[in-house]
Parts: sequence; C-alpha cells; structure tokens
Amino acid sequence: MTDFNLSDWALKHRSLVWYFMLVSSVMGAFSYFNLGREEDPDFTIKTMIIQASWPGATLEDMVSQVTDRIEKKVEEIPQFDYAKSLTRPGETTIFVNLKENTKPVHVRGRPPRH
Repeated sequence: MTDFNLSDWALKHRSLVWYFMLVSSVMGAFSYFNLGREEDPDFTIKTMIIQASWPGATLEDMVSQVTDRIEKKVEEIPQFDYAKSLTRPGETTIFVNLKENTKPVHVRGRPPRH
C-alpha cells in the first residue's frame, strides 16, 4: 500500500487547487466585509478600575490619604456594590464593582445608541 502524497496530488490537479484557492479567497473577502462593526458591545462591564500614584508616599499615606478617600467617594454612587483595592507605597489600584441590576445607561453616563 502506498501513502497518499498531497504534494504530488496537488501538482497533478493544479486547476482544482487553483479553483479551491480562488473560492477560499473570495469567501474570505466576502466574510471580512460582512463582519459586524459595533463600536460598543451589547453587554456592559460593570467594573471600573481607578489608579492613582503619589511617588515617594508611604503605604500608610497612600491608604489614609488616597485609597480611603477615593473609596468613600465611590461609595456615594447609588449603583455601588463593592470595591477591592490594592495599595503599595506610592500607588493604589481600586476595582469598583457595580450592582448586577445596574442599567447600561448608568454605567456609560450617556443614553445608548440605537
């Protein structure tokens, strides 16, 4: 039994190979130009990331004067659910999560486009 040699078969059936290449290229171009192009997705991510830096500040300074103040201000948002913060000397990162039932218009700050 002989093994199938794809290269040999392709050389013997050049016109069929060219046909498949042409059809694949046309189908690819057609698919590319018919892709959806929405600027904003249909779903809303309800997590915000707030980052602040204060070069040279100690960990205690960052927590008391930056992280705590930002978290207290963010807690005033009606849709606020919870926040997680990562604070290091000189920088802080706060992940603010909104309630699941928050409408997209409250996240974006503007009415959705139709």
